[in-house]
Amino acid sequence: MGREACVSLSSVKYLPATPAISMDETEKVADKRLISQLTLVGEYQGLVKRFDGFDKSRHTVPKYASDRAQQFLARLAEPELVEWSESLFAAYREAMDYRRKDISSLVDGGVARIESKDFILERRYSLNQDSPDSYLVETELMNASGLELLEFESFNQATGPLFERMCCLFRRDVSVESMIDGIEDCKGSEVTVDYPSTCEFCETRIEGLEPVFRFDSASLEIRFRRYGMPGQMIQAYRAMVGKLASVEVMKDVLRLS
Repeated sequence: MGREACVSLSSVKYLPATPAISMDETEKVADKRLISQLTLVGEYQGLVKRFDGFDKSRHTVPKYASDRAQQFLARLAEPELVEWSESLFAAYREAMDYRRKDISSLVDGGVARIESKDFILERRYSLNQDSPDSYLVETELMNASGLELLEFESFNQATGPLFERMCCLFRRDVSVESMIDGIEDCKGSEVTVDYPSTCEFCETRIEGLEPVFRFDSASLEIRFRRYGMPGQMIQAYRAMVGKLASVEVMKDVLRLS
């Protein structure tokens, strides 16, 4: 999975919004927003023996996902993590006009972490528990300062297509049955919904949109078939909101801002 090349720095700088509202007003706004946390996630897998640093004459692939084996994986993955994090560190400094105090990068124990004043981005290598001769790489964008950042063109070009899921956690449990009933009551055939007999979750598909929208009582997950940029994830979310706007129970569920 490669990262697209960065474009030149846009003449428009990212300025996070800072609305001047009181604490009481903030709490009132928060109460209306059911979504409390938003993260973007991408995953892929690989074979341990495919690392450049794996020497077949000296090394053997792990048989168990033990702490020692995980440390071995971390050593093998470190050059890749350093190259990845340094590339993104430079891209963000240019795209976001960051100064030294605005952004940092650290690689340790099989994890690369880029932390800025606007977001945190991590890439983590871990052995597969059921098949420890292979590993999982998970990339996660979290603590974004706002939707403006996720849709900011220079930020998207610096980040590249790293993600295949958008995960939203709810502040409180919601009724999956009510969501299903509301979607099924929608007129027309543009929206379809599938669910098990237990109604513990439902998966919604919308004609003309690629992702699958999976709801359960505590979260919403938007699943894509290919890797995309943060702005593409938000565009899909907005399109879903437009299609489900008539579903009463969805109005609080879908509120991002």
